[in-house]
Amino acid sequence: MLSKPINPVFTYNLILIITFSVSVNTYVLIQNINLFFYILFHLVFIYFIFYHYSFTHFFLGLIYGILFDIFLINTIGSHLISFIMLISIFLLFKKYLFLLSSIQVTLVILIVLNVLLFIEIFLAYLLNNIYFNLSQILKYLIISFIIFIPTISILNKLSR
Repeated sequence: MLSKPINPVFTYNLILIITFSVSVNTYVLIQNINLFFYILFHLVFIYFIFYHYSFTHFFLGLIYGILFDIFLINTIGSHLISFIMLISIFLLFKKYLFLLSSIQVTLVILIVLNVLLFIEIFLAYLLNNIYFNLSQILKYLIISFIIFIPTISILNKLSR
């Protein structure tokens, strides 16, 4: 057996790879599962930035942003810009975010998740003329609210 516990950074990167792989799957029959893992990827990425920040996150944001753009949109743009912007904003406000309580950080993660999804939708519209209707946006919101608390509690347990 393992004598040493598994490093949380390795675990989060493994979760990111798995959720990315499922979310870029293009089977029409499992579109809701793809969307679920797409939002889960964003949630884990934001959590990973908040609790285990390092400058390698810029590299991860660059790689995942380009890959999401290529697989989902076929042009580089909205995901790359939003991921790099998210990491840059976190870097600017990092000292203030550490002053927040755990409940406040959880609320900030939820807000950042939904704002990031809306920014990606807006940038996809501006840069690529991809239209989203209200039902798709509501589906994003509903899925993000449903998976938020269980995911945060699992990720908190993985961090310990």
